[in-house]
Amino acid sequence: MIEHVLCARDFSPSSERALSYALEIVERTGATLHLMHVEEIPLGPFVQGDPSPTPDDQVLQRRFEERCREDLAALPSTPDEDRLTFVAIRSGAAAPALVRYAKEHEVDLVAMGTQGRRGVERALSGSVAEEVLRTAPCPVLTTRAIQREDTGSHDPDPIDQVVAPVDFSEPSRAALQYAARLSSIYEVPLTLIHAVHVPKLPPAYGFEFSAASQQDLVERVQSELEAWREDLAPEANDGSCVVKTGNPVSSILDAASTPGGLLVMATRGLTGVKRTMLGSVAEGVLRQATGPVLSGRSFPTSS
Repeated sequence: MIEHVLCARDFSPSSERALSYALEIVERTGATLHLMHVEEIPLGPFVQGDPSPTPDDQVLQRRFEERCREDLAALPSTPDEDRLTFVAIRSGAAAPALVRYAKEHEVDLVAMGTQGRRGVERALSGSVAEEVLRTAPCPVLTTRAIQREDTGSHDPDPIDQVVAPVDFSEPSRAALQYAARLSSIYEVPLTLIHAVHVPKLPPAYGFEFSAASQQDLVERVQSELEAWREDLAPEANDGSCVVKTGNPVSSILDAASTPGGLLVMATRGLTGVKRTMLGSVAEGVLRQATGPVLSGRSFPTSS
């Protein structure tokens, strides 16, 4: 399922957290790890494409590899040398360079921080991570720089559950199948979550959802969610199904309330978003999740 992992590095706290998750995935799957740094070079209005290679590129590559090796040497477990690749380039924009590399090297998963040296302190819209999420050919694992209260460090908590939001669209079905395989890889429980959003209608409509009708709706959704769970591989059939009512973003975040909760979700479902944003639910989850979020436009369906 995962043979090549690309980890974007800018040495920010969120980037270091992404590296930790990438290393664990590589250790559990035997995948190759590609560590990549992109130094953005403003091109100006009359220059197209990326800058031509210069002797400085070799210096950038050497320094990047040296620093990565120093960081890896301090860790208890790292991939073998033949499963490590170091890439440092100069480019007019980081996101297209990362996506281009992912396509050229058939990368199965990209790991990156959502707030790096550019100091993105807002929604993902317009950030490097948001652009990679929109254009990458594979799922993308993103993580924010969350400081732990007990130690003050940014080290991530171990993955203790996989949570898959389901909106009953085909993209969410593919994401769920991917989540089930990840729960097997991590040997942790899988939770399916669906949020029933009951709208408050104006009195002029002459209709409102009664408590009984809401309960009936929840039961119907619960039954359908159970059916989706039963369609998964046998090892994932002991997962749990959670149906909540209310705001979808809050419901999803509640289901993955622990820092070790890995959220796996499609960025486009029943909303049919036809714009450059990720959609309000996906964007809200990515912006607020305390644990890692693995999302994408599409997920591979083969094991």
